[in-house]
Amino acid sequence: MLRVFFFFLFLVSPLMASVKTSGFLDTYYAWDFNRPQNNKRLYTTQPDRHNEPGINLVYGDVVLDRENVRGRLALQAGNSVTRNTEVENRDLRYIQEAFVGTKISEKTWIDAGVFLGHIGAESWVSKDNWTYTRAINLDYVPYYATGLRVTHENFQVYLMNGWQNIREDNKAKALGIQWKKNFRENLKFTYNNFFGDEEVVSSRARFRAYHNFVLQWNRDERWQYLSAFDFGHQSQQKNSGVDPWWAVTFTARRILDEIRSVAMRVEYYSDPHEANIRTRERRGFQVAGASVNFDQKLARNVLWRNEVRGFSSRERIYPGKNQTRSYLDSFFVTSLSLLLE
Repeated sequence: MLRVFFFFLFLVSPLMASVKTSGFLDTYYAWDFNRPQNNKRLYTTQPDRHNEPGINLVYGDVVLDRENVRGRLALQAGNSVTRNTEVENRDLRYIQEAFVGTKISEKTWIDAGVFLGHIGAESWVSKDNWTYTRAINLDYVPYYATGLRVTHENFQVYLMNGWQNIREDNKAKALGIQWKKNFRENLKFTYNNFFGDEEVVSSRARFRAYHNFVLQWNRDERWQYLSAFDFGHQSQQKNSGVDPWWAVTFTARRILDEIRSVAMRVEYYSDPHEANIRTRERRGFQVAGASVNFDQKLARNVLWRNEVRGFSSRERIYPGKNQTRSYLDSFFVTSLSLLLE
């Protein structure tokens, strides 16, 4: 993988005036009050481990930005990377993004390669989010995609291999769309979707559709609000019916001053047929959650984050000590991150 990185540097070396490099390190410690066996937490990707200081995400990137050509190569590692790339070859899982693009008209770009996922208002990179952990609905949409992307102003179209996979796992391709609209300077709406054939529990690929609606309102310089509604459905693997699932999330953030902020989130996720989240329980995955987050900048490029989060499920899905299972789960996580640019 390092050879790919240095080969990319060789290709862009004639354009070094237009190249920027950066890096990011996100360290964390989490305490899950259920104290799961083997320190392995379930149903969230961040944080992944209990009572085990670790690296959530570390990456370095090279970004090319010229008038008619652009690209990014970012290599990554960490607990969230291992958790989210289990289906990929070992070499491929270290790619966060690897794409190159060209401008084909005044307002239109076409890119090809590996991209970060386009669905939702939260990033894989924790520093870009209002809360340290991602909402449940965004833990279960693609973190990354491979294919082609066409961008025209606030509209994007994706042609992808599938639902969170770099390598192709069936003969079909998937389609995704993103559309953004600023109704006012402080009110932004985003719609994302996905359509494609996806395997769930058998070798038979069946049609999946997913819709994500996001509304962000910045009331003033202090208060910001983010709400999302997601709806998906998967054709059943063994029958001719359709299994739906849905989720709703609301987050409010209060900017206390130039270095501190507080965020609160409530959410609900309903997947009783296990179309997207497997629990092997009778009522599937039906979970309510809430969290409180506190951020403080310790320096211009150093961020300290703390979050308390809890879940309540209709089934005993959360692991505890001595192989027990619980309806409830809660944890505290603290993070120290460094941005280099």
